[in-house]
Amino acid sequence: MFRIFQPVSTLDRLKEKYSLLMKRSYETALYDKKRSDLLHDKASKILAEIRAMEESKDYS
Repeated sequence: MFRIFQPVSTLDRLKEKYSLLMKRSYETALYDKKRSDLLHDKASKILAEIRAMEESKDYS
């Protein structure tokens, strides 16, 4: 029902952080290319962590 009292996994936190950074990068790109690139680079590093975590788990 609600996930108020359920713990949030590290993977879910990273996905949320990635999503937020990509959104901010897109919005910032309209007026500050350099800052947008920095945010995008941070998001790319987080995406690499997410993929590594998903590969380490066995989803089969």
